[in-house]
Amino acid sequence: MHLPDFRNRSPRLWVAAAFAFFLGLAGVLSISTVMPSTSAAQSVEDLDASGDAANAAWWGALVTGTVEALDVVLAPEFQIMRADGSSYDKADYLASALPKVAAMPEITDMVVTTHGDHLVVRYQVTVNETRDGATLVAHAPRLTVYRKENDQWLVVAHANFATLEQ
Repeated sequence: MHLPDFRNRSPRLWVAAAFAFFLGLAGVLSISTVMPSTSAAQSVEDLDASGDAANAAWWGALVTGTVEALDVVLAPEFQIMRADGSSYDKADYLASALPKVAAMPEITDMVVTTHGDHLVVRYQVTVNETRDGATLVAHAPRLTVYRKENDQWLVVAHANFATLEQ
């Protein structure tokens, strides 16, 4: 095996290599300082409590089932997408045939992340829900994004992976 002879390489190459190394290292360090992490100030318990509170407001409005109740918890930029591909913005969602949710659902396997004033909650839900008279599969994953405004979590986006029962 023949190894290259670096003794005759240009000093510019060594300077460029060193510069690239330190630039890469600086990039890694700067990324690690802005990446959100769970610290003592934001414990897992705190995140779970925030996720529980945000989900309680969202699902409570769905159980109430009125345009007025939902309007209060939906951010102006709200969007929803469902497993069947249907999707709405806030105005269209509030004008649609809203889902009928019989009672507060059972929420399990919740994972909460946060950055700034945003909260992302991924979870499994078991719920008695109908849409346009059709029953949804009771247990399915959901993903809800919240934004905090005036001490209230507003729903920015919601992904509903429940399919209609066959």
